[in-house]
Order: sequence, then structure tokens, then C-alpha cells
Amino acid sequence: MSEINFCPFCDAPQHKILYCKGDVFFCKECSRFFKFSEVKMKCPKCDSEQITKSDYPSPTGEVAFQCSKCRKAISASEFLKANKVK
Repeated sequence: MSEINFCPFCDAPQHKILYCKGDVFFCKECSRFFKFSEVKMKCPKCDSEQITKSDYPSPTGEVAFQCSKCRKAISASEFLKANKVK
């Protein structure tokens, strides 16, 4: 697991973050619990999890992601929609 250097809510430094259990943390500064875990995303074409950021933007200028397996490139909004991320 990576270390957490600051609270994502109040920017309190690392020494104010308390590790609880699993992937749950508590900020002593703003008194909030939060989770720190990886989100698995899959290619909408081949279901591979080998996704990278494309070196080139989509035709609309938006950030694009590319599957390392099937090489499909897709805009960030379409990719997140296909993975049902709101």
C-alpha cells in the first residue's frame, strides 16, 4: 500500500492521518474517515485491466486512455461511462 502524505479533505499533513483497518483512514484534523483503495477499470472492448493514459488526446481534445492488450483508444468520459463511474 502506498503512503498517504495528506488528508484529501483538509490537506492536513501525514502525521495527522491515522490508519484504522483495511483501507480506512481517519484524519485527526477534520475528523473524517476516508478510504484509500485502487479502482479496477476494464477495457470496454476486451475486458483487460491493462489501461494506460494515451500519449495523444481524443479528437475533441479530451484525455484519452488506451488498452495495452487490444490497443483501443477511448476518451476519458466514454471510458468512465463504460466502467459505470459517475
